[in-house]
Amino acid sequence: MKQETKLCLILSLLAVLIDSQVEGRILTQCEAVQELQRAKVQRSLISNWVCLMESESGLNTQLITGPKTASSYSYGIFQINSAKWCSRGHSGGICNKRCEDFANDDITDDIECAKKIQSMEGFKAWDGWMKKCKNKPLPNIGNCKRRRRRRRVTV
Repeated sequence: MKQETKLCLILSLLAVLIDSQVEGRILTQCEAVQELQRAKVQRSLISNWVCLMESESGLNTQLITGPKTASSYSYGIFQINSAKWCSRGHSGGICNKRCEDFANDDITDDIECAKKIQSMEGFKAWDGWMKKCKNKPLPNIGNCKRRRRRRRVTV
């Protein structure tokens, strides 16, 4: 095999690997609902949260965007911003987390920080929610199965 062919093959393989890592996992609406339920998000607000995730990231768990104002970046499914809520490269911000921790497929920590943002500033903290969710039809999540609690049978 020629040197050039080997190099092209290696570069193609690297491009595929890098692309698959950057793309991340795209959640379905029902997967998002399940994650929110697991994090004990108030049921009456779950449609707002799903709309927020859709409008901010397209439900992409690994999305990173920026630079934005003040050279900040936004991370993960909620697009949590490094200017206030997290710090790049080390724990910090109001959520006391590394921003990079929000750009992976485990969104447990993302939800906890987003709940903190929402409790402090409301959904208006997110431009995507303001533009695409506020006073607009929210996603119909009625077809998503609810988590059922197991009943203990006592004998």
